[in-house]
Amino acid sequence: MLDAWKLLARPAFLIFVLCSGLICIPLAYYFGSTANFLSNAGFEQAGSSMTLGQMSEIIFMLLIPLFFRKLGVKWMIMVGMLAWVARYLLFAFGAPDQVAWMLFIGIALHGICYDFFFVTGFMYTDHVAPKKVRSQAQSLLVFVTQGLGMYIGYGVAFGLTIFGKKVVDGRFDQVTGYQALDSAIQAAGGKQQALSTMERMGKMFSVQMPDSVDPTLVSTAMEQWKTYWIFPAIMASVIAVIFFLTFWDRTEVTDDR
Repeated sequence: MLDAWKLLARPAFLIFVLCSGLICIPLAYYFGSTANFLSNAGFEQAGSSMTLGQMSEIIFMLLIPLFFRKLGVKWMIMVGMLAWVARYLLFAFGAPDQVAWMLFIGIALHGICYDFFFVTGFMYTDHVAPKKVRSQAQSLLVFVTQGLGMYIGYGVAFGLTIFGKKVVDGRFDQVTGYQALDSAIQAAGGKQQALSTMERMGKMFSVQMPDSVDPTLVSTAMEQWKTYWIFPAIMASVIAVIFFLTFWDRTEVTDDR
């Protein structure tokens, strides 16, 4: 991977790699908290509901060649970044009243978020890097994004400890927040019945808060969730602006190389 580091001498590629790593910091919020968030919002099978994101990935993967011709590298990546911003905002402003359609759209945006950013990024890297260091360049990108970026992101989202000292505290009051709501939802549901895979998938659109759950508890937890999602939305917005202002590259990336 050492040879690939030389590619960072190219300003456009350096900006791309840095912004890619930074945008993965707020991404950790999605991967680490969405299932719990959806459960707090009344989704009966949060894991099944999240598969809508994977389904949208397949659809947008097929559309990438069309969008490449229309948008080019910079705007493909920008659309991916802005889709992350939109997702976090949908989660934030859909949380207080548990607006199901906003949350479902936020989940479905995963296809644009992943394909337009990560797939485009891999294709761009593949075209920028000389053939002999192409695999090293891809490894460098994965190291910076899903390695450093996600590691820092999980630290920011859930508390970061360095040399045995916690330098970042989580943004959640777990006692009066989501953990208390989790316990109340589980207690209201009683003994959970074992469901088959198809039964779980059939409940992916089931959204209903148990009547016995205290509305005040729901309101408190979901207001905290709103604050929680606003933070990555701001981070992603700032990074998108930086990328828009600083990334310039005339490299033409096609899907046939």
